[in-house]
Amino acid sequence: MPTDSVLAGPGINDNGSGSAAILEVAENIAKVKPSNTVRFAWWGAEELGLLGSAHYVNSLSAEQKEDIGLYLNFDMVGSPNFARFIYDGDQSDFTATAPVPEGSAQIEYVFEDFYEQRKLFYEGTEFSGRSDYQAFINNGIPAGGLFTGAEGVKQPYQAEAYGGTAGQAYDPNYHQAGDTIANLDLSALDQNSDAIAYSVLTLAYTTQAVNGVVGQPVPGGTYAGDPANRTYRLKSGGPAGGGGLHPEHDDHDHGGVES
Repeated sequence: MPTDSVLAGPGINDNGSGSAAILEVAENIAKVKPSNTVRFAWWGAEELGLLGSAHYVNSLSAEQKEDIGLYLNFDMVGSPNFARFIYDGDQSDFTATAPVPEGSAQIEYVFEDFYEQRKLFYEGTEFSGRSDYQAFINNGIPAGGLFTGAEGVKQPYQAEAYGGTAGQAYDPNYHQAGDTIANLDLSALDQNSDAIAYSVLTLAYTTQAVNGVVGQPVPGGTYAGDPANRTYRLKSGGPAGGGGLHPEHDDHDHGGVES
C-alpha cells in the first residue's frame, strides 16, 4: 500500500481511513465466492491531478472499460467532526461537474439502504471532480461511494443529526500535521467500514439494478428499500467539498473498488 498523505502530515484520516477500510473488506470478501469479479485498488498521485486513477482507466481498452460494471470511491471515511455523505448518484442534491453515468443512482441507493436499516442519518455529497471517481465517470462507468467531510464547515442541522460541533470543519486537521491516529472518529470509521462491506458484497453478487447484470441474490437477502420513501435522508444544506483533490495541495492517494 502506498504512503497516503500530503507532505504536511501523516494522512491518517486522509486517506488512511478509506485505504484501511477497503483493505479490511478485501481480506474478508476473499472468504466468499460472489458472481462478479471485484478488483481493489489504491491509487497514487491523486493530489497531483488524479494521476493514478486516470492512468489506470486511460490504459484500458474499450472492451476492458465495458467490462467494468461500476466503481466505488472511498476517500475520507473517519473524519473527527464527521457527516455521513453519499455521492449523489441520482443528482437530487447537486449537479455534477460532468454527466453522471446511468446506474450511479442505484449505487447511491445501496448505501442509503444500509443507513436506513441502521436508522442512521445521511445526506448527499457532490461529484465535484476532486477524487478518483472522475476518470471512471468520464468514461461512462457508474460510480458512487462515501465521504465524511474535509475542509467544509459542519452546519447546525448536521451537528444535531450526527453529533460533533457546528461551525468547525469536518476535519480540522485536513492536509495538516495533526492528521494523526488521533484524528479519527472511530464510530464513524466503524459504521462506514460496515457500509463499504455491505455495498461491495451486495454489488459483487449482482449489479442488476446498476447495469442489468443479474448474477445471484446476496445470501440472506438485501433491504432494497424504496428510494422514494427514506426516513433518515437529510436534505443537503450545501456543497460538502466532495473530498480528495484540493487546488493548493499536491500529493496523496485514495482507494477504490470496481466490480
